[in-house]
Amino acid sequence: MLKNKEQTCLTSFYLGRKCVFCGHRKVWKTKRGYLKCRFCGKVKGLKILRRELDIITAFYQQQSALQTSMDLGIGYQAVTRVYNRIRNLLWHLCELEGAKMSGEIELDEAYFGGKRKGNRGRGAAGKSVVFGLLE
Repeated sequence: MLKNKEQTCLTSFYLGRKCVFCGHRKVWKTKRGYLKCRFCGKVKGLKILRRELDIITAFYQQQSALQTSMDLGIGYQAVTRVYNRIRNLLWHLCELEGAKMSGEIELDEAYFGGKRKGNRGRGAAGKSVVFGLLE
């Protein structure tokens, strides 16, 4: 028979939980409702983790920071701070990817959709912007 801590480690492994800090799979839930990693020993609160995941999901769904803060009941500055961190990480990732490109690079943009009547080009309502890169 397994001990209580080993059982929670095994159940967390099968549930797909892993440490946010080191990525190790031996994580268990403490009595106070925190997740604790057996490998690095760091602790993270479940409420905070859920809140951060909700903010990341809202960023992915392209919600504004103000709308996200009102939906989740969090301060606007906290959501803006997380959004800016995500944008900085994306920018650094794009910089690393951009360093791989060499030679001649072609850029092009196009507008698709919208109604034919009225304004054309950028001023038309309901148009989607498509941007492309070719090395």
